[in-house]
Amino acid sequence: MKKLSAWLGRLSSGYTILVSLTLYIIFIGMVMAPESELVAKYAGAWGSPDGHLFYTPDELYAQIEMWGSAGRAHYVDFRLGLDPVWALVYTAFLITVTGVALRNTFAADDRRQLLNLFPLLPMLGDLTENALGMILVSSFPARYDGLAWLATSVSGFKWTTLVIAHLIMLYAIGAAAMVRIRR
Repeated sequence: MKKLSAWLGRLSSGYTILVSLTLYIIFIGMVMAPESELVAKYAGAWGSPDGHLFYTPDELYAQIEMWGSAGRAHYVDFRLGLDPVWALVYTAFLITVTGVALRNTFAADDRRQLLNLFPLLPMLGDLTENALGMILVSSFPARYDGLAWLATSVSGFKWTTLVIAHLIMLYAIGAAAMVRIRR
C-alpha cells in the first residue's frame, strides 16, 4: 500500500490536478449532463440505480421493466463505455488534489500520506456496481434478488466512500492551508 501511495503521490502535481480538473469539468458538462437527460427520457425521475444510495429489488425491477428494451440496452452500453471512464476521471481528480495537499502538509513517512489511496474505494465500488447492474439489466425479465441486494449494498458503499473521499480531500486541503498560514 505504501508503494502504491508513494507512486500516486509522485504522479500528483499541479499539472495533473489541472488535467484531472479539466477532464472532470468536461466530463460533467459534455457526458454526464446529456446522459442524465437521456436517462430521464426512459427512466423518469427515478433515474438509474447508480444514482441511489439504496433501493429494493422490487423497486429496481419495476424500473428496469419501465425502461423498455431500448432503455435497458442504453444502460448496458453506457456502463460498458463512458461510465468506467467517469470513475477514472473523478478518482484521478480526488487522488491528485489529495496527494498534492498531503505532500505539502505531512512528512513523506507520515501514515496520513496513505489517505491518497482512499479514492480507490469508491472507484472500485462504482465499477462493481456497474458490473452488477449490467448483469441484472441484461438478464431481465429473470430476477436475481440476491444479486440485486448485493448491487444496492455496493451502491451504498460507493456513495458513502465517495463522500468520505471528498471529506478527506477537504481535510488535506485545509491542513495544507494551515501549514501555509503558519509559515
